[in-house]
Amino acid sequence: MKAVRCCYCPQLLLTPESRARGYGPVCGRRRGLIPPAMPRRRGATTPVTTPDVHPGQTAIPIQPELPKET
Repeated sequence: MKAVRCCYCPQLLLTPESRARGYGPVCGRRRGLIPPAMPRRRGATTPVTTPDVHPGQTAIPIQPELPKET
């Protein structure tokens, strides 16, 4: 197998895809020839739950009290 070098830098091209293009992924991204990698999607988040109330207790919703203007 013949050694193929990148047409933009002296790096050896190892993958068949890079050899076919003539440049590697780093040089391709730097020159805008290869689109940037898309970020991975985050998984589903768990819903926010209220803390459990002990039997015999009543849950009281907490509401912040805003300061009154004087």
